[in-house]
Amino acid sequence: MIKLDRTRQKLTTLAVLLHVVTFGFSAHAALVATSPSKTADFDPSSLSKEEQSDYLRFPNLIRFARSISTDTLIATPPGNQHLIAAKEVFQPSQTVWNDFFAAAVADKATNLRAFAIIAREVKRRGITLYGPGKDFERAVSDNKIDLGLSLPATKIGLGIWAPNPANTDPEYQLSLSVIYSERYIHQFPDEVLPANLKIGFGDQVEYEIDGQKQSGFILTADVFNGPNGIGFKNVKGVGGQKRGLLGFFQKVFFFLPDAVHSMTINEKENTMITEALIDTVVKDFETREVYRIRKQL
Repeated sequence: MIKLDRTRQKLTTLAVLLHVVTFGFSAHAALVATSPSKTADFDPSSLSKEEQSDYLRFPNLIRFARSISTDTLIATPPGNQHLIAAKEVFQPSQTVWNDFFAAAVADKATNLRAFAIIAREVKRRGITLYGPGKDFERAVSDNKIDLGLSLPATKIGLGIWAPNPANTDPEYQLSLSVIYSERYIHQFPDEVLPANLKIGFGDQVEYEIDGQKQSGFILTADVFNGPNGIGFKNVKGVGGQKRGLLGFFQKVFFFLPDAVHSMTINEKENTMITEALIDTVVKDFETREVYRIRKQL
C-alpha cells in the first residue's frame, strides 16, 4: 500500500498527477534514435554537470537522449499551427518509443524522471516535438510495458513538447500540451489507489492528424528539472475523484475543487509531492518497483 503522510483523501491528487505523467510522455516527440546499445561512441565528458549526475543513476536514458538524431524536420501541419509556435517540428516513430522503453526499463526509472530527462534534451536542442499518440500506444503494447503507477496509454490524440525561450527560469524545460480524443473516467484498482481519474476535462480544441481534422480536450503543463523539483507544474485540464464516502461528498458538493496543480520529485528525500487543495507526499517514489516503468509480469 502507498505510504502517505496525510489522509486517504490525498490519494486522488496522486492519481491525477500520475496520469499527467503518463500522458505527458505519450505526447512526446518525433525522433529517430538508436538504441542505447548502439551508442558506443557516446562520450560522458560531453555532458553538463546536471547530466553527469543523472548519468550515474540513469545511464541508458542519458545515452538515449543524446543518441536522438534531429536531422529531419517537417513543416508544422496547417491544422495544428494554432497550437504550435514553431514552423517546423519532429514527428514521432514507434522506433523511438521502443528504444525509450528499453532504456527506461534498464534504468528502473519512473515516468516522471524519464520525461524530465528527455525534456532537458529537447530544451538543449531548441526543437519542438510533435506527434500523435498511436505510436506510443503501440510501443507500450508491442513491448509489453507496464507504465507503473499511471494510466494505460489509451485515447491519446496529439502531443506537443515546446520549449519557450521567454521563460528564463533555469529549471524550466518546456511546455507540454496533450490532447485526448475523448473524455472518460479511469478507475484504478483499490490495491493501487482508491481513486478515479477524470481524463480529458480541459478545453475542447481542434487539431489535425495525418491530414484529418479532429476534436479533443487539451491538458497543459510545464516540465521542470532542477533542485527545486523534477516534474510538472502549472497543470491544467485533468481532475480526480475519490472513491467511497469521500467521493460521494465530492460529487454532491460540486464546489469542492478536484484540479491538480503540480507534481514534482524531491530528489533528496526520495518523495513525490503533489500540490492541490490537499497536498500529498509519497515516500520511496523512485525506489519502489510499483511506480517504475517495467516489463509486464
